[in-house]
Amino acid sequence: MGQPHRFIGQAKQWHALLGRGLRAALVVQLIALAAVSGTAHARQDAAGDDRTYVSFTLDNDFFAGYDQHYTNGLQIAFSADRTVVPEWLRSLPPLRWSADPHITFSIGQRIYTPSDTKLAQPDPLDRPYGGWLYALADVRVRTGDVVDSVQASLGVIGPASMAKQTQNTYHKLIGADETKGWDSQIGTAPAVLLGYERAWPSIRSTRLGRFAADVTPRVGATIGNVYTYANAGAVVRFGQNLPDDFPVTDISLGPPRDGFRPSGTGAGWYVWAGTEARLVGYNAFLDGNLFSDDPGVHRKPFGHDLQLGITALWSRARVGFTLVTRSKEFETQKGADKFGQLSVSFPI
Repeated sequence: MGQPHRFIGQAKQWHALLGRGLRAALVVQLIALAAVSGTAHARQDAAGDDRTYVSFTLDNDFFAGYDQHYTNGLQIAFSADRTVVPEWLRSLPPLRWSADPHITFSIGQRIYTPSDTKLAQPDPLDRPYGGWLYALADVRVRTGDVVDSVQASLGVIGPASMAKQTQNTYHKLIGADETKGWDSQIGTAPAVLLGYERAWPSIRSTRLGRFAADVTPRVGATIGNVYTYANAGAVVRFGQNLPDDFPVTDISLGPPRDGFRPSGTGAGWYVWAGTEARLVGYNAFLDGNLFSDDPGVHRKPFGHDLQLGITALWSRARVGFTLVTRSKEFETQKGADKFGQLSVSFPI
């Protein structure tokens, strides 16, 4: 009897995995169609490398064999030439600070759930349900060997983020049980976030025959009514034709800073390892939002991530995959969380 049960369990897992992938692919295609129509004029006016690049980023815990906590994140980012932005808007901060010929705009959604999504009344010792729908702009200023990045985000958390509808629609498509506890999710509130990060790309580098290795440290801070935290970390890369950019995305609590720029180095690849430590002052998805009496758990003030990734790149495209282990975020959490991130970038 044990073998059939294991087979059925494995079949259900693969069915769920396929369903998630199909849903993600459908959403990506719909967004891409809208994006292409909105940026067609920019592409026609572009010349050479002054074109728009799109990056799709999918975070999901099924990559690591889990289904809990930070369970899904989808983002689409456009790195467009600055001239596509009206001059009056480029004259305002933070866009006027950018020395980068590209400005990145993104939209995304994140979904957070407790471990057991079958309970109509969620475990009060587990993290509450929460969703986040956002738009953001990211600009970079490079001075010598230092890159400063400023990120501004506007959106909504709570029921208006449509996280409940997204998850339960997916469950219906794959024939899975409906998630029961969304009626107790954190309340609706506007979501405002401002982030700053300073990085030192390839502050240390070396060559080993045809291969190269480098180290990029970074520090930053994010403030807002979604997250407030300070972070510090570093990334080590090893491969061929390392591009002059960041490893795929900067993975942290906030949205990924993923705005692909063409490297000009030709085809290459690299593997990378990274870590980030954080001092967290506020997390709406653990503390509850500031505008209502929400469920919450006792947040841990310190946290860290360990990251392992692999990237393949060409002159105008990039594909990367990363596995992340995230330390406990609240006191009653049973263990570390794990999730994967898939990122694909190309010109349009």
